Amino acid sequence: AASYDDVTLLASLIQSEAGNECMEGQVAVGNVVMNRLRTGKYGNSLYSVIYAKGQFSPAGSGRVAQICASGPKASCIQAAQAAMGGASYVGAATKFRPASSGAEGVVIGNHVFW
Repeated sequence: AASYDDVTLLASLIQSEAGNECMEGQVAVGNVVMNRLRTGKYGNSLYSVIYAKGQFSPAGSGRVAQICASGPKASCIQAAQAAMGGASYVGAATKFRPASSGAEGVVIGNHVFW
């Protein structure tokens, strides 16, 4: 498996989960990953958090790796850099779902974060 830097890896996950969302929505997905990393419950590296079993379906399906290989789009790279730099729109949220799921939390674009 190819190795990618953390920004590219996080940007690829963001693109796979929220590539068509507004910048805040993209950063928020990055926030979830960074919050999970900080808790230590999902792994001790961005890679281990993103590829934790059963957590992010695009990682398990190979979609994240495909985006890494072709290069994530610029907005997703910016969102990853912002999330890694401390910008946050969702506090300590470690989960998100489609807003249509009815879950309660912070709604940004088409996702709800908690």
